[in-house]
Amino acid sequence: MKVKLVPVIEIFNSNENIKLPDFGPSWEYKDEWEAYNCLCNKAAGFSDDLKPYQKASRFYAIDELSDADLLRAIQKEIDFEESDETDTADAIDFITPFSGGYILELDDMAVYFPQCCGSLADIKEWKDLIIGKTSSFFAGHPFPRVTENGNKIRFDFVDIEVKENFAPPCLFDVLEIEKSDLQSAIDLADTSLHVLSERLKAINRSEKLDIENIEQKLIWAENEF
Repeated sequence: MKVKLVPVIEIFNSNENIKLPDFGPSWEYKDEWEAYNCLCNKAAGFSDDLKPYQKASRFYAIDELSDADLLRAIQKEIDFEESDETDTADAIDFITPFSGGYILELDDMAVYFPQCCGSLADIKEWKDLIIGKTSSFFAGHPFPRVTENGNKIRFDFVDIEVKENFAPPCLFDVLEIEKSDLQSAIDLADTSLHVLSERLKAINRSEKLDIENIEQKLIWAENEF
C-alpha cells in the first residue's frame, strides 16, 4: 500500500459581492463551489494560478503554491491578527501556524482530510503515533480514535470521542497502516515542510516583512522546531 501525507494549508475567502452557491456541501456540488472559491480568492488578491488539492476544496498543497500566493497567505495571517490589534508588530507576534494540516492518501486516494482547527503544526501529532502516543492524537476535530495493533496504526472514524461528522466524509470506517509506511509518509511530509521553511525565510527577506522566526510561527509553532 502506498501511503502519503500531503501538507496543505487552508485558504478560504468570502466576498459579499459574490453570490454563494445555492447548494452544498462543496464536495457534492464541486463545479459551483469551485467557481465561487476562484472568484473570492481572486478578489482577495490571490493569483489565477492558485489551484486546490481537489476541485472545490479549500486545501492547497504547499508544494504547489507560487511565491506570490504564499506571500498573500502570509499577509492574510497578519491582516487577521490586525483585525483585533492596532499595531502591526503586535499582530505579527500573535501569528499562529497556517490552518490546514495533512491529507492522508492511500494508493493516491484521499481518505482523511484535515478537520476544524487543524494546522501545519500537527506534523508533531503524526510523529507521535510512531512512538506509541496514539491516545492523545488530535489534528483538528472531529478526530479518529487511534490505537496500535502490532506493527500497525489503527484509525477508527466511527467510534470517536467528538461526535461530529468528518468533512469531507471519510471513505472508510476503519483503517490500519503499517508503521513503516506511515513513517515514510511522515518523512516526505517533513521534507516538504523544510522546503517551505526556506521559502518563507526567503520571502521574509525579499519582501522585508520583518517577521522573526517566520518558519517557526507559520509551520511548527514558535519554539517547537
